[in-house]
Amino acid sequence: MQRRYIALPLLLVTAYFGGQFAYKRIQTAKRPESVDPAPATPAQQRALPNPGTDLPPVAEIPDEPTQFDPPDDLALADELLASFASDSAYRRFIDAAERAGFRIIGRNDRLRSARIQVDGSSSADRLRALAGDDASFDYNYIVAAPTAPQPVASGAGSSPFENQSLNWLGVPADHANWGEGVTIAILDTAVSSHPVLENAQIERATLIDDSSGGMAEYSGHGTAVASLIAGNNGVGIAPAADILSIQVMDSSGLGDSFTLAEGIVQAVDSGAQVISMSLGSYGYTQVLQNAVDYAQSQGVVLVASAGNDGANQVPYPAQFPSVVGVAAVDADSQRASFSNYSDAVDIGAPGVGVHAAWVDDQWDEFSGTSAAAPYVSGAIAATLSLDSSTTPQEAVDIVLAYSDDAAAPGKDVEIGNGILNLDRVLNRDESYIYDVALADFHLDLENATESVVPLLVTVQNRGTEPLNSVSVTITQNDHFPQKVYLGGLSENETTAHTLYLDPNQLSAESGYTITAETSVSGRVDARESNNVKTGVLQLQPIEP
Repeated sequence: MQRRYIALPLLLVTAYFGGQFAYKRIQTAKRPESVDPAPATPAQQRALPNPGTDLPPVAEIPDEPTQFDPPDDLALADELLASFASDSAYRRFIDAAERAGFRIIGRNDRLRSARIQVDGSSSADRLRALAGDDASFDYNYIVAAPTAPQPVASGAGSSPFENQSLNWLGVPADHANWGEGVTIAILDTAVSSHPVLENAQIERATLIDDSSGGMAEYSGHGTAVASLIAGNNGVGIAPAADILSIQVMDSSGLGDSFTLAEGIVQAVDSGAQVISMSLGSYGYTQVLQNAVDYAQSQGVVLVASAGNDGANQVPYPAQFPSVVGVAAVDADSQRASFSNYSDAVDIGAPGVGVHAAWVDDQWDEFSGTSAAAPYVSGAIAATLSLDSSTTPQEAVDIVLAYSDDAAAPGKDVEIGNGILNLDRVLNRDESYIYDVALADFHLDLENATESVVPLLVTVQNRGTEPLNSVSVTITQNDHFPQKVYLGGLSENETTAHTLYLDPNQLSAESGYTITAETSVSGRVDARESNNVKTGVLQLQPIEP
């Protein structure tokens, strides 16, 4: 059995015993058998530059700036955004600003918002005076593609998917009609032509001046995202979907909040049911909030990446409650160490070493929440296409409800409701599927003391029928196995058995070894491959 270091959840770093400690895991997981042919042999993953900067605290609704002093490198230096609650106030302001000589770079009448060039604090103050109390002013924050992770070394959260993502997700080989009749808007860099997209129905539009001519470091980002949704030859999850590519970032992976908001509106007005956004900004703007609200009011689902900074915060638009925030997991069902985490994360999906298209007919080992988001967007589109009576929001609810619990029991900050599982989505209406799964191990360091560290062994009913008699057999440090009866589990219910460990067990050089196997009495388990997990857990001091 292959062993890999699994991602250390950053929330499980705590101070006790007079020092800083964290835990690491080595865990086994059953991988799907290979499928042929591979789409291509991808080139070695490039170390792409980070278009972002250090992360500021994310505020739900920040105070309006008292002077024109945008955060360094996080907002455009000479612009303000003005948004209005009423159409009459918006139009009065536009007229007054133009007569006062201000340059209005862009305006969106549907959102009642304008993008205005300013020259320092005095110019900004005059602009506010024209608006009076009717306007909400924000900086025009930079929107960027998530930081490209460096090639993931062997260790925490690093098991790559390569060309196995769809098989791992439970997508059948014959899924050529998935996404049929559904339009997915991809708001990203441009989507280039590629052999894997030759059968895809793609409509293209651009809202940004790409001065690099499409040849900068992130030029293939939008193409990679599109291939994971609509690629042929077993690459895309919803190959029959219609793709609306709206370019809102240049080939350097950079855009702005106003342009992103315009892209959302254009996608909605063009008939998209799902909007996929592998991008984000660490600044709140009212105009982006209004665009998200508009999409929601029209029944359009928005999906966005959670970011690749390994931080306890998620950028906008994933930060908005109505947007599906997507984290990245590896092929061992662990959150990738680079994937951001917070209450805004709703689901996890493949995002480590995924084979995806790139520019000039190339392939790439695509890692990041940029890869995870299109898988979720495609899964929602597939669910819509397979049941014409389902609404986009109902499709989201189904995808979230039938995800696989992992990390902490229940909804958590690492992967939200769980990990995407299309096998369960497809078979949710089938009767007599009995499936009990060993979901995960979780060291609860938040409730640890100097003498006890709780370890949760999580079990989930992933079938379609109640289970009356569930048990888990636990073997610790190769000692005699202990069988624990957990009682009954209703459909999709999760429970956990808690072990109370001596911290010395976890601090030993060899670590603490655990194997757990679930079973259900009187039933034939439909998916025996998810019954067993083995791991080695170890507390390690963190360097000051």
